[in-house]
Amino acid sequence: MKGILADINVQGNVDLLVALMSAEPWREFWEDAKVPYLHFTDVGLALDAPDDEVWRTCQNSDLVLITGNRNARGVHSLHETIRLNNTSTSLPVLTLADSQRIFHSRSYADQVIDRLLDYLERIEDLRGTGRLFLP
Repeated sequence: MKGILADINVQGNVDLLVALMSAEPWREFWEDAKVPYLHFTDVGLALDAPDDEVWRTCQNSDLVLITGNRNARGVHSLHETIRLNNTSTSLPVLTLADSQRIFHSRSYADQVIDRLLDYLERIEDLRGTGRLFLP
């Protein structure tokens, strides 16, 4: 895995999580993880890129996508893309179960960070799982 990519719908949420991880008590864990944090523009994605293009870009670039809880409508939806294209070597999509709660509850944000760091540490063992939720 070469990094994490914030989906456009949770970029501010992931920005906050990364800022929290860059400070105590998470700093040492985040620095040890050495995980680059990227945005759509960093990987050449348009801000309105369809879900299937975002997923494929992440898989081809070896990036873990962090997203919010999205709908399952349409053949281009993230849910359908994972269902149709996920293999045993595919990186999982990490989904913020309650993306807005991160802004209002530090203890919840810490739970999300704890789970995120755990998943990133074990990411190779989690390939093929499709979607995992944070926290």
